[in-house]
Amino acid sequence: MGQRAATFTEVDLKRAIRAATKAGFEVKGVEITRLGTIRLLQSVGEEKIDVDDLEPIIL
Repeated sequence: MGQRAATFTEVDLKRAIRAATKAGFEVKGVEITRLGTIRLLQSVGEEKIDVDDLEPIIL
């Protein structure tokens, strides 16, 4: 098994979270795809959250 270069770094993730927080979003979760796409999830309202209620924030 060969090693591949990372498609994202920890610094990339920290920058995305910091930017979203600074913009006023409350980050509730993170998704990272195999291609390196970082999706930050926020909740909608204070009611019970269903998976379909989470919206990705793409930075």
